[in-house]
Amino acid sequence: MILKNAKIYSEGLLHKGAILIANDIIKTVIFNPQEKNLKKLAKKNQDHKEIDCQNKLILPGIIDIHSHLRDMDQSEKETFLTGTKAAAFSGITTVFNMPNTKPPAITTEQIKLWMKKAENNIYVDVGFIAGVPKGFDEEEIKNIVNLGILGFKIYPLNSLNEINWKDSSNLQKLFNISSKFHTPIFIHASYPLSELEKEQIDQEFNLENFSILEYHNRLDPVKAEEKYVKYVIENYIKYVNGKPLDPKDYPIIHFCHVSCIDSYLTIKKAQTSNKDLKISFEVTPHHLLLSNTILLSNDNFGKVLPPLRKDNHSRFLFNELKEGSINLIGTDHAPHTLDEKSQKYSEAPSGFPGFETYPLLILYKVFKFQLPLENFVRAASENPAEIFSLKNKGFIREGYDADLLIVDKIPEYIINPHNFKTKAKYTPFEKFSTTVYIWKVFLRGIEINVDNSIPNGKIIRRML
Repeated sequence: MILKNAKIYSEGLLHKGAILIANDIIKTVIFNPQEKNLKKLAKKNQDHKEIDCQNKLILPGIIDIHSHLRDMDQSEKETFLTGTKAAAFSGITTVFNMPNTKPPAITTEQIKLWMKKAENNIYVDVGFIAGVPKGFDEEEIKNIVNLGILGFKIYPLNSLNEINWKDSSNLQKLFNISSKFHTPIFIHASYPLSELEKEQIDQEFNLENFSILEYHNRLDPVKAEEKYVKYVIENYIKYVNGKPLDPKDYPIIHFCHVSCIDSYLTIKKAQTSNKDLKISFEVTPHHLLLSNTILLSNDNFGKVLPPLRKDNHSRFLFNELKEGSINLIGTDHAPHTLDEKSQKYSEAPSGFPGFETYPLLILYKVFKFQLPLENFVRAASENPAEIFSLKNKGFIREGYDADLLIVDKIPEYIINPHNFKTKAKYTPFEKFSTTVYIWKVFLRGIEINVDNSIPNGKIIRRML
């Protein structure tokens, strides 16, 4: 297949050109081709299929490093089919799936079932993040790693495995796992408030009558996120300094959904203090674009962890993305049923769908010249592939997987969640507009954003 008459993103620039795809991969990329070049390319085109891209923009497929695809005993919220179809129609060709499933993915047997459920039921490529098995069972950990998981995830607020993540000795054990198996640790950073602190916030809420989203923010505040980030980094540096480790064996830690200035600056300080430290972080589209002052038809549509913060945090983080200082974006796609979200605040779960708004809103900023295209592609595709060692993904290069997103700019329209492919047809971006049109999406050269496509996604495995 040939994609011709396109604007192709490569190495920070846009080039007029054509791409030859064969046997799942990008065989040839030609920039500024003359007629004779296209004729030569056509002779190599085995299936004789050509698509005129009409000067549309071709980008590498997006890699979303943070999602919750649900399924198993939560199929009413989302299934592998519905979640990955939502990703496919959004230009997301690879997703990482988190382990707070039901039952939780903390045993070899459960993870095998989890992966088996995904086989032949995913429209995009999926990598799996596991929880840590109870008791740090080393044999079980080794067996889980050998399944090809992309990392382990910890939740200090709601442990999946009865392990206390406020106990520094447990963090040291965790770093040892990462060092030994060269496996990333994904961290939801939040230090739990005391019961007294929670009671004080409840009293303030009753007296001051501030908004539900501000109440949610105070119950999981900026200081709690920053405190846990500092706690992890201090323990990480203690671990590294206390052992005669080669830098290649340093633990790999990744902070999920950083939401505030304080955490961001703490991580940046650690990254610059020692270039050998293996520390990364992501920011979500909602923490880049939303604050807790947003007006919604249902406040629970904006209930998420970490909470939406005051607008100085989102403005700061977006500016850092604009300046090229944020390396990774993850949606934290976390669908729940509309019935769950329609309950009163205390009973409604945190999280909302993120796949189908992410490219429409962040690329809209690119189209409005508020964000360099280069910084978007780096954070959305290139850096995820490089940081998490995804072979042959993230770039438009010869020999790489033909995972591609073709977009165009059209007249402005309002995003309508009723058109989502996810089961969760609501969004905190319910009044937002975009000019982004996702025209075609390819996974290894197969068009996947069409209703009659079949699930051809593969499970990505990290091998030692």
